[in-house]
Amino acid sequence: MKNKFQTFLFPLLIILIIVTLFGSCNKDLCKRNEDEKVYVANEDDGTVSIIDGETFEVLKTVDLEYKKNMYMAHNLQVAPDKRSVWVTALPHAHGQSDDMVIVLKGKRSKDKEHIKVGMDQHLAHVVLDDESKNAYVTATTTGQVIKIDAKEMKEVYRFDLGSASGPHGLRYMNGKLYVACMTSKEMVIVDVATSALTRIPVGGIAVQTAVLPGLGCAFVSVYDLKQVVRYDISTTDTTIINLPAGAQGPIQLYPSPDNQRVYVCDQGIVNGNPSSNKLYVISTQTNTVIATVTVGKGAHGVTTNVEGTKIFVTNLSDNTVSVIDATSLTVIQTINVGKSPNGISYLKCD
Repeated sequence: MKNKFQTFLFPLLIILIIVTLFGSCNKDLCKRNEDEKVYVANEDDGTVSIIDGETFEVLKTVDLEYKKNMYMAHNLQVAPDKRSVWVTALPHAHGQSDDMVIVLKGKRSKDKEHIKVGMDQHLAHVVLDDESKNAYVTATTTGQVIKIDAKEMKEVYRFDLGSASGPHGLRYMNGKLYVACMTSKEMVIVDVATSALTRIPVGGIAVQTAVLPGLGCAFVSVYDLKQVVRYDISTTDTTIINLPAGAQGPIQLYPSPDNQRVYVCDQGIVNGNPSSNKLYVISTQTNTVIATVTVGKGAHGVTTNVEGTKIFVTNLSDNTVSVIDATSLTVIQTINVGKSPNGISYLKCD
């Protein structure tokens, strides 16, 4: 009896070990250490491009189709724990399906979680807290930020910013969300523990924020005024940074890892403005534009690698990503991706 039991148990243990090892290897987005990947949300064809951050080759294009419905990828974010990519996705046929947050998992991003939040929410941007416990998503139409439990993969709370706020871009820092509100023309700081709101008027259409923990400040892009506003947290002072003559309207912005610069995409296009092909470089020491880089048309999303040596910009009108050397501030590669590349996020494996 003992021998029969052992004979049965041994292969079962082997199977369990293999399944466990396979599952553990497939938990994160990395194939091996030191891999670099850049994820791009292609809005008009409902896909995500995955780019090798060293060779600049497009490794894979992930289709976000769900139940035969096309879902447009607006924004995305690699989770800090490097186990998933979070994508805000809107149905191509509005009013017929739920807006969703689609979570890509595994090395090949084959596994997907679909988190439905209701119809006509107009989801915009998504961020996660530092521990990857919760995701926060702006719902522009309802004037809310949706909190999602990242483990349970479900909505757990909504922060109400006001029906006329129009929240769009947001970033997380030290337990607070810094939310750019287009309609109410302000940055709203949300304390995620208490739900307390602090409102910082910026005078124009606020599109996105950048947070700089090392300097204790946040920057906000103001589209119609062609400005970037700096907000210092400890003093609550604001500083207006005017973009150069010829600017058509800033959209996304992102700090260098050393907090010495903020990179600003001047997109244009919205409100009848012509398409722009400029990336502005702001010095955080002088609060001035110190350089201008020519990229593709409709410069929209921006991020950097961990070391800060490379800058990646999505070009909405050209269907490309520009790779910029951060030292020389010259474009070193142009990568063809999907239609209307929008949000962009970087991953470094370790």
